[in-house]
Amino acid sequence: MSQQYTIADYLFDRIAEAGASEIFGVPGDFNLTFLDNVLASDKLRVGNTNELNAGYAADGYARERGFAAMVTTFGVGELSAINATAGSFAEYAPVLHIVGAPSTALQDSKRRIHHSLGDGVFNHFIKMVEPVTVARAQLTPENAASEIDRVIRLILKKHRPGYLLLSPDVARQPIYPPTTKLIDSQEDITSQAALSDFKQALTEFLPNKTTTLMADLMVHRLGLQSQLKALIADTDIPYTTLSWGKTLLDENSDRWAGTYAGVASRPIVKDAVENCECLIKVGVQYTDTTTAGFSQDINEDVVVDLHYERASISGKNFAPIALKDALQALHEVMTSGINIVPKPFCEEVKPHQQKGKDSELIRQDDLWHIIADRLDHNNLVFSEQGTAYFGISDVRLPEGVTSYGQPMWGSIGYTLPASLGAAIASPDKRSVLLIGDGSALLTIQELAVMIQERINPVIVLINNDGYTVERAIHGENQYYNDIPKCDWQIMPRAFGATEANSLLLKAETAGELKSAFDKAAATTDKLIMIEVIADKHDIPPLLADISAALKPKKGLSNS
Repeated sequence: MSQQYTIADYLFDRIAEAGASEIFGVPGDFNLTFLDNVLASDKLRVGNTNELNAGYAADGYARERGFAAMVTTFGVGELSAINATAGSFAEYAPVLHIVGAPSTALQDSKRRIHHSLGDGVFNHFIKMVEPVTVARAQLTPENAASEIDRVIRLILKKHRPGYLLLSPDVARQPIYPPTTKLIDSQEDITSQAALSDFKQALTEFLPNKTTTLMADLMVHRLGLQSQLKALIADTDIPYTTLSWGKTLLDENSDRWAGTYAGVASRPIVKDAVENCECLIKVGVQYTDTTTAGFSQDINEDVVVDLHYERASISGKNFAPIALKDALQALHEVMTSGINIVPKPFCEEVKPHQQKGKDSELIRQDDLWHIIADRLDHNNLVFSEQGTAYFGISDVRLPEGVTSYGQPMWGSIGYTLPASLGAAIASPDKRSVLLIGDGSALLTIQELAVMIQERINPVIVLINNDGYTVERAIHGENQYYNDIPKCDWQIMPRAFGATEANSLLLKAETAGELKSAFDKAAATTDKLIMIEVIADKHDIPPLLADISAALKPKKGLSNS
């Protein structure tokens, strides 16, 4: 056996096979020699400004690539990243977290080692990540190959994070290279009997019913966009998504009803979803923020529901059936010659008409349409949980744009590092970050990494003087929803922005914003930051409707 091939090499090969060519993270004394292994491999290490941001960046990378890896040090580093890991778990982002542990000799000594709790016990933290990972392992020379494979395979299967605890002395141990492929273990969960029964039930249920299709997050996470678009192309039914699944489907088609948001939905999409005789749900997962507090008014008796590993019709389950197989069965039945009746729209879909003049201060009911009109198919749009997320969710985006947010976990500041990770994962695309001033304060230092790595996003920073989304829910004028006043035109310079690598712009009127986007489109070789000045009490229409719906559910009164 070659002494040159080590457990670290084995791990790197499996990471590459899973789809990651970069590794995010922060150095620490327990992972430094492992990072030497990273540099000696063909992996590029992306050094982040802190472990939380590394986790966010890995999450964004995983959404684009389908897998990501990050490295932190034991204790202080890994616990700094656990918030990001929890978000990846909640939002189905497959991230491998590698933790550099004290050497086996130090652990065996049971002494008070720094970065530990000082009790001589070194498995506290692997226990802490159990609720937010699908697989965990402490690697040894004896179990390394099998445990690396097991953890990564479960990450890929479940589309959620996993965790490896690796001591530097273990990483250096020799091992045989892998002889099997990771995909060899990806079993077909579908029962052919259940699938046959499901197809027969579809044949009986679908004909002669007015029909609407609703898609959501899991279509993207399972990589089924093309399959779903093929179904849409071969039928005439109207369709919608929740905001979590935004841009899964062409939003410029005359069959696009809009974004469904429960009672906060526009009349056309609300009628299309709630008054059809057959609602086909594909990969849908309701959350309070995407449904205005679970306010969806849907009769489950009319629902054909395609889940991750099962399907149902009028509440009757057919399992196990993988979503891809259920979608294929649906496509075959809907194009088999049976009479599928598209649900007619209750009114004509009208294009947005700008409310304010170009010379007037920017209004929230115009802002997001102006941005949407200036995006193109090459953009990855990250919308921060707050005014940005709810503002962009309610407008039509160009075909080919990919929209990302974090409505389930909702950790503010997430999108800035996540947009960095996605841009590294897909260098042929340009990230567009939509973020408020309050959220940006949490992770703004990752601008330094963007500049260092020569990532050239367009950053739209909404300066509305605080936590406007919180003001909309409660405490409109309370001090706790204020933030320190910052000079956002100066701040990027502290992180390395110069005239050679960045363009810093400011817009107070609609006309200035349009001009700024024109400059951004013409300047692809620099980081662009557009500071947009907005009134702190002005909120997007969808956010106004959702916050009004959430207040009574939370026991909150108007403030």
